Amino acid sequence: MARFSNMDYIAALVIYACAVSLIVFSYDIACQWFINLLRRVDDHWPATLKIPPSKKLIPAIPKLHEPMHGGKNHHEFSLNFIPGVGMSDMETPERVWAGHNGLGNSTKTQGPGGRQDVLDDHFGFWNWLKYIGMGKTLISRYKAALAERNRQVEGHRGLTNSLESEVVKKWELMCVAWEKCEYPKNGDNPYATSGACAYTFPFLLSTSCLWVSPALTEARVRKEFAEDEERHLAAGEEPLHKTTPATFVFLGLELEDIQ
Repeated sequence: MARFSNMDYIAALVIYACAVSLIVFSYDIACQWFINLLRRVDDHWPATLKIPPSKKLIPAIPKLHEPMHGGKNHHEFSLNFIPGVGMSDMETPERVWAGHNGLGNSTKTQGPGGRQDVLDDHFGFWNWLKYIGMGKTLISRYKAALAERNRQVEGHRGLTNSLESEVVKKWELMCVAWEKCEYPKNGDNPYATSGACAYTFPFLLSTSCLWVSPALTEARVRKEFAEDEERHLAAGEEPLHKTTPATFVFLGLELEDIQ
């Protein structure tokens, strides 16, 4: 029991209390916590809290934190690629702090007990407001989800129709196989890119293939803009204005930083 951590304890209670077969665990360091979870379950969890075979656990990292990890093939923890989570970002526990930052200064002179009571009262009121507003929140999100679903379905249909059917079928099989893999996933990752030319797209005018990159930096974008301008000048094309499109974009970025 010495290694039965607080996070493991919370996870055990959730698994025990939830009468569902699929549970998504959102945690800032899920990529580290989940690695040896099953080993800790066997070695340290009480027998009454063991994970039943009927339950499947999916680790995820909240959307604000996931890009900061920067690990290779980290897509298995991205909420963008987990079926069923919709547009959930799993950052709700973080949002409470913005509305309660002032409590730190207003309660710093109080004793430990009184300060804890004040904090509990404020957080309880926050939860109560969320609870009584749940109906309005859910219906507004439901309406937004319906509209967005229709837009995404049409976009997906248009993109699919522009591609070769063999390629679409291959990609779909890769995605389905990836989703069925247990954690940690060791199958072919359909979302990992290597920067190579992956497929010829007939609807792209300036290039015959889609180039992808795992790290797009400002320096690289500047270089690509400069090369594009050189190609136009070499072809005898004169710019319409003294300020080129690339210069205009970067001036706008600089103005944004200044503001």
